[in-house]
Amino acid sequence: MIDMAVLSKFVDPTGQCANPRMINAVAALCGVTLASDSEIEEGQRLAAERIAGPIVSAAMLQAVQHITGCSVHIVREAGKVTGLTAFFLLRPDGMQAFAAGRFDTVNVDLDYVWRPREIPAGGYAWGFVASNDRAAGRVVKASLMVRETLLWGLSGYTRAATDDGARLIFGSLGFASVPNDPTLAYYAARGAPFEGVILPGLSQAAA
Repeated sequence: MIDMAVLSKFVDPTGQCANPRMINAVAALCGVTLASDSEIEEGQRLAAERIAGPIVSAAMLQAVQHITGCSVHIVREAGKVTGLTAFFLLRPDGMQAFAAGRFDTVNVDLDYVWRPREIPAGGYAWGFVASNDRAAGRVVKASLMVRETLLWGLSGYTRAATDDGARLIFGSLGFASVPNDPTLAYYAARGAPFEGVILPGLSQAAA
C-alpha cells in the first residue's frame, strides 16, 4: 500500500519534473528499482517470452537508460527479474515525429530522447511486463505514480502490445486511441495531479 500523504510530498506543482533522482525516488516508493545493464537484459528476455511480435531490444533499452538515467526499472524477487517497466521523455522533435506518424518505437532515433537538464516536451512508455501478479502490481503502480506525481502536465504515447495491456491502457491508465493506428495510444496533459485517474493499491488515506 502507498499512503497518499507520503506520495503527495512528491507532487510537482508544474507536472513537468524531469529530475531523474525524483523519478527514481517515486519509482522506488512503488517497489521497483533502477535497472542495471544486466537486469535490462534479463527483463527484456522476460518481455520476449510474453509478448508476440517485435519488441525493443536490450541494447536500445540500455542506450536510452544511459542517456536519461531514469527510464528502465525492474522488480527483483528471489534473485530473478520478475517485472520491468520502461519509458522515456522526449524532445520537441520527438513529439512532432509522433504527430506525423513517423516515430519508430522499436528502433528509436536517440536524437528524439530528452536529456537531463532539458525541458521535456512529452513522453513515450514502452510499457511493462511481469511474471506474476505481485510484480505486475508494482510496475503498473510505478508507471502511474511517476506520471501522476511528477509528469502530469505532459502528454505522451504508448502502444498496446497485448490484449491485457490494451484493456489497462484504455481503461484505468486513461489513454485514448490514435486515429489510423489501432495500437498507438495517447495521453493528454492534465490540469492537476491525479485528475480523473483510478488509483490502484493506495491506502484508504488516498481515497
